[in-house]
Amino acid sequence: MEKEFIKQTEHSYTLNVTAGKIDSFREVERTTGTVRVYENGCIGVAGCLGEPDEAELTEKAKEALAFGIPYPEKLEGPLEAEAHNDAEILPVADFIPTMQSFLDRLGELCPRFGLSNKISLKYSQSEYRNSKGRSLSCSGGNMDISLVAQNRGSGNLFDTGFGWDGVGFDAEKLLAEFKREYDAFYVPADLEPGRYPVVTDPSMIVFRFVNHLVGDLYAAGASLLSGKLGEKLFSEKLTVRDDRNPDTAHGGCFFDAEGCVAPGFRPTLIENGVLKGLLTTKKTAETYGLPNLGTADAAYDGVPGIGFGKLYLDATAKSLKELVPGKAILVAIASGGDATPDGHFATPVQMAYLMENGELVGRLPDLAISGDFFDLFGKDYIGTVHDDPLDGTILSAFEMDVEKA
Repeated sequence: MEKEFIKQTEHSYTLNVTAGKIDSFREVERTTGTVRVYENGCIGVAGCLGEPDEAELTEKAKEALAFGIPYPEKLEGPLEAEAHNDAEILPVADFIPTMQSFLDRLGELCPRFGLSNKISLKYSQSEYRNSKGRSLSCSGGNMDISLVAQNRGSGNLFDTGFGWDGVGFDAEKLLAEFKREYDAFYVPADLEPGRYPVVTDPSMIVFRFVNHLVGDLYAAGASLLSGKLGEKLFSEKLTVRDDRNPDTAHGGCFFDAEGCVAPGFRPTLIENGVLKGLLTTKKTAETYGLPNLGTADAAYDGVPGIGFGKLYLDATAKSLKELVPGKAILVAIASGGDATPDGHFATPVQMAYLMENGELVGRLPDLAISGDFFDLFGKDYIGTVHDDPLDGTILSAFEMDVEKA
């Protein structure tokens, strides 16, 4: 009989913001423990909330073997590794006064906006051990500023937003960027329908097609990529990874739920246009003869399933100005889009800026953008830039059809 033990602790502090003022504070600490045992091709799982008693969980997991849940025993071999980034992002005692001061200054810079939503500070720790000598641990944290902005008097619930996620809180840089967006919001801009470079968070597009990268669907022939593993299908500039690297996936974990550690801590799905891997667990990899990428996730009391850490596209340019010289569209809010089974993607864009040479020119009217799967990641993929306009951001550009909504 082989065994895995997992312990995870998450500690979060969340501020609720209404009309530019912090009106509540919530602190949540959650610890979970998991034991999985394997015998005769079956898995037994036991989990708990709170500090785990490993011996007790082990006995319960052994009892769960009686359910006969099939799962291959493919535990990873000996390895000891750890990654800890425990530097304090902001002292908890200073969290409320620091963020209220930040909100006050932002309100002075952007007086026509009513600001609401959440600001959070999160820390996590993960530990994994198995009976074959693997011992892994990691810890880290991140701050997430997610503010929605209502143009006072517009009648809308919100009109745009300000956001940032990272570890190096720099009030001056954030205020300067949010002010730049605020100023552009009140400058009317327009464009004729046609094809334009569209700059956006790449997850808006990639995650609409992520089901085509799931190993089970690929093997069943239900993916547009079925049978094409190892083939060059997309632009040579396109590399897509599942980011588990603590240096960029702040607060994330460098190993997956089954103790797998990918090269560079980033499992690679697409590399220079070649389909290199699929989202798998050890079970789906063995069942369908696929490489195991190390992208499993699991509830504390459940059997491993497909997971995804954080989307990462390799950079192809150093700045937005270099990535999209000339006229381009920067998407701020796009909600309600979808992709058809044959790969056509379209979405309304509720908030977008016109850019020229990487600089914001003004606010565009409501738009509709569209494209097709193989084109968007092929001939229409322009590239990706990191850390512009803010550290930690990833923006990608695609040539797309643009219409006024």
